[in-house]
Amino acid sequence: MTADKWFRPKRYGYGATPSNWKGWAFVGAFIVVVLAVLQGLVHVGAPRWLAILIVLALAGAIIPFTKARTDGEWRWRWR
Repeated sequence: MTADKWFRPKRYGYGATPSNWKGWAFVGAFIVVVLAVLQGLVHVGAPRWLAILIVLALAGAIIPFTKARTDGEWRWRWR
């Protein structure tokens, strides 16, 4: 595995999983950002549909970065 790859393909299913501290730090930072955004939306009284839409947009925004930092291709794995 090269040093610039933060994720590895999942053993089963589709997607990637963190493979080093940089990947875990990225996932942790993403969780902190999502929680902060949700807390801010609750604080201003935003509707739930807006919170769901923003969280989905944030999740969709990290997919290209995660794919680029994965050591291998994303595909469905059965075994």
